[in-house]
Amino acid sequence: MSEDRDIPQLRLEQLALGELPAGERDALLARPDTAERLSRLREDDAQILAAHPPAVVVAEVRRRAARAAVRRPARALWLAAPALAAAAVAVVALWPLEEDVPKDSLVAARPPVPKDSPVPALDPGATRVKGLQPHLLLHRQEGERAVPLAEPAEARAHDRLQVSYVAGGAAHGVVLSIDGSGVVTLHAPTDPAGPTALQQDGAVTLPQSYELDAAPGFERFIFITAAEPIDVRRVEAAARALARAPDAALAALPLPPAWSQRSFLVRKVSP
Repeated sequence: MSEDRDIPQLRLEQLALGELPAGERDALLARPDTAERLSRLREDDAQILAAHPPAVVVAEVRRRAARAAVRRPARALWLAAPALAAAAVAVVALWPLEEDVPKDSLVAARPPVPKDSPVPALDPGATRVKGLQPHLLLHRQEGERAVPLAEPAEARAHDRLQVSYVAGGAAHGVVLSIDGSGVVTLHAPTDPAGPTALQQDGAVTLPQSYELDAAPGFERFIFITAAEPIDVRRVEAAARALARAPDAALAALPLPPAWSQRSFLVRKVSP
């Protein structure tokens, strides 16, 4: 059996989302095939998000459910309810295009969804849909091109990185980074007193790109999300406390368990 098949796809996606225990995560990252598979997964996620923003997809599922309510008798709708729920979960992976939807793009068939449009929370026991969990996306600027990075990524001093987030239904969030010298940088909001409300329209690019300095070791970008407004100063204090620890590149921030944390690790390499 090849090494590529040894890692189940579910484990690979949990690794990309930072959901595995430290021991299992480190063991997978040590495998020679993991970096390539993570890279393919990240590129696939980026393509899906670009083609089908989650808020637009959810709006389309609701539209089709509303049309079904008009066309079908009550008993048929009751029987169809589980199927509609499953469609909402699997819609990014595959959905049948109806005759009145252009085949080239579902997005072109629908007007933009307002940024405050609600996104339903996922059932924890349901199948995960790529792009509907809070996470970060990083790109490196190479001339006129923005090259997507896959974790664990490698970069050099003075590389310019562009950070984007996918809210995945989370109402509030904070993005910051910790480098190998213990410096904490706040990326969103840039002001500790600023609002923490997140946009819900797919990948949201932060207004300013970030140039890596010569700090050794790593730059770790962390995305903290919550259902309620977040105390940014509390997050900064937690990050500074972690930055002094020897395992700052991997350990979770000391924050409330109800707050979700996702990180993206960039390892510094010599020019």
